[in-house]
Amino acid sequence: MKTIYLYPKPPCMNWPVIILVSLAALALIVFLVKRNIKDEKNFEQQLNSDYPKPKEEAADAGTDEVTK
Repeated sequence: MKTIYLYPKPPCMNWPVIILVSLAALALIVFLVKRNIKDEKNFEQQLNSDYPKPKEEAADAGTDEVTK
């Protein structure tokens, strides 16, 4: 006896492919988050080392004196 569907036959889901794609997407997200954190720390260290530190001698002389 042949099965008669009222609606089109539901598509067969390919679970192994769905699971592999999901795991690959999750691994990519974890990799990108870790890489972003690492790059952010390196960028912050680079900014801190490139920024010239102000010298005490280079301070504005006018602000040290009190006006009378």
